[in-house]
Amino acid sequence: MRAGIIPVTQREKQDSTSVAVICVPKAENLARVEMPELRVTLYPGNAGKNVHMLQRHEVKHVFIGHGDSDKLASSNRVSKVFDEIWVAGRAGRDRYERIKHAVSSHQIVEVGRPQLMPLRRWTGSVANETPTVIYAPTWEGWTDDACYTSVIPAGEHLIRTLLGHERQLRIIYKPHPLTGTRSPAAAAAHRRIIALLQDDNARRSGRKVMDSKTATRRLARIDKRLAALQERGVRSRYPDLTEEERTTRIRKFRDQAGSLYWDALPADAHHVVTGRVPTLYDCFNHSDLLIGDMSSVVSDFVATRKPYAIFNMEGLPDAESRTEQRTAYASYLLDSECNGLEMALDAMLSRDQDVMARTGSS
Repeated sequence: MRAGIIPVTQREKQDSTSVAVICVPKAENLARVEMPELRVTLYPGNAGKNVHMLQRHEVKHVFIGHGDSDKLASSNRVSKVFDEIWVAGRAGRDRYERIKHAVSSHQIVEVGRPQLMPLRRWTGSVANETPTVIYAPTWEGWTDDACYTSVIPAGEHLIRTLLGHERQLRIIYKPHPLTGTRSPAAAAAHRRIIALLQDDNARRSGRKVMDSKTATRRLARIDKRLAALQERGVRSRYPDLTEEERTTRIRKFRDQAGSLYWDALPADAHHVVTGRVPTLYDCFNHSDLLIGDMSSVVSDFVATRKPYAIFNMEGLPDAESRTEQRTAYASYLLDSECNGLEMALDAMLSRDQDVMARTGSS
């Protein structure tokens, strides 16, 4: 592949990549763009405006999605319009093949998930001074029919239960960036969760968690550098950088920011992560147990081989839920009252108690 285009909306944030990225805001602009060397176009979503690019018959059109999960978007019938559909592995292929008359098997290509290389595998015991649970729920979705989030019915109850556990736990709250943007109920629950964690931090430390002005200033400077490096076009402060050089610098600054962030906080402090730093995978590496919803976050966390729990918000029988959602096969299932949570916590604290690890490896 000599060149590629990733169609993105103006609201989406571009991550570091060595693939050439251009923004074409309107269909009439795209019609005037000549791309004689373009071989492949990568599509991270099934947007209606994709049709304008799909008309280019000389280009191979590849759907890559923006996460490999059990949500309906990860096996949408609309995907049959693409030449190829790239999935991480067998589970991704199975999702499409379960949908009759959707896509043909030769369209599906298993490409792996190299992004997961930085994840550290589970050693079988708690790796942190204080056992750490990451709660990473998805957002409420565009419609109530596709509302996969646990934030509204169970998020606050989950946090209260974890805070009241007999053993002191550390919580990392890493919600989907769009949480609360459509549903006022989700926004209110999100705020209550943050307040609970902030209050408990104040109780534990008796001061602001991030009270280092030096660390705060350094993080702010790094964040500005990251934003500047991600800016392209006429406004770029680094117009002469190659994409490889730009990517290397972005990774360097992210590593620096991550180290600074964790070192600046008390070891038992809770974290509310809504910005670029720390990254999701960095949070994974600092966690011992994931609690999440049906989303690509769970799919990625599986690679750590640490115990994880998924909210079964539809109230399906456990066996049916595991059949419908392949990522739930080796998970602990929770209902809106958080029944099942103790088993997940026991698995985190003792490998001998992780009964789902044997299920996942069978």
